[in-house]
Amino acid sequence: MLLQFVRAWGRGRAYDQCMRIELVSALLTVLVLSGCSGSDVQKPAAAAAAAKQTTQVAYTVTGMHCNSCAEAITAEVAAVKGVRSVQCTFESKCAVLELDNPAAQAEAARAITKLGYTIEPCAVPVASASQPATGVSSK
Repeated sequence: MLLQFVRAWGRGRAYDQCMRIELVSALLTVLVLSGCSGSDVQKPAAAAAAAKQTTQVAYTVTGMHCNSCAEAITAEVAAVKGVRSVQCTFESKCAVLELDNPAAQAEAARAITKLGYTIEPCAVPVASASQPATGVSSK
């Protein structure tokens, strides 16, 4: 098609306009069939912004007796929609949650109390390299 357009360059205005319309039509068809749209350009930027907007909350968990308790809490909270990751250890008696959606905080707290544990909000602990990560899991 492009070759036809180049050959017909000097054949007159009506023919040139017809070929331009054909060329634009062909380009639009290719773009539509390939799934390209103007909103595709903004999706990576929006995804990057959404990835940066996570919330961390921590709870002191009372009632854990062993690492299995911490693993049960981790599994239950990880199943909550909007929870990106969970770290719960028996040694620290603490559950640290990273949330994609702050509204998931209440549902995650309910998931822990549903298992029979009591929780209290606490400061998010700073991870130290010397502390072992037993009972830690994430999605």
